[in-house]
Amino acid sequence: MSARRSQMKALLKALMQDRSGATIVEFAILAPIFFTFLFGTIEGSRLMWVQQTLETVAYSTSRCASVSDDCATSATQQSYAVARAAGFGITIASSDVVAQANVTCGGFPASNRVAITTSFNSVLGGLVPVFPDTLTAESCYPVLAAA
Repeated sequence: MSARRSQMKALLKALMQDRSGATIVEFAILAPIFFTFLFGTIEGSRLMWVQQTLETVAYSTSRCASVSDDCATSATQQSYAVARAAGFGITIASSDVVAQANVTCGGFPASNRVAITTSFNSVLGGLVPVFPDTLTAESCYPVLAAA
């Protein structure tokens, strides 16, 4: 029985000194954390880019409505916003764009207001609760008096 015990001790000692699988175990422990940070950085950057693009589209649309006859109606403002967003690579529907004329906005009367609300689909949406489901951008531009 003592021979068997010494054999078990030797086997246990050999297993404890064997380091051949340590790298894969460390990788298996750290990889999910690393990939969550990596994709979180990518998705966070994409979130900020889409938000900034929506702000730019809303500003451009409200400005177009204030200074150009090309955006005289709500329908033309919506199509302008959809086309402008498509130029940046973002797909929005006409129903996502709400244009209002002659509103007081930011203390300026007779302004054009454009609000865009669209969904934001993130691959980390279920894992990281910080990512919003919808993004909203709003802009106002005063109607400039004709000279």
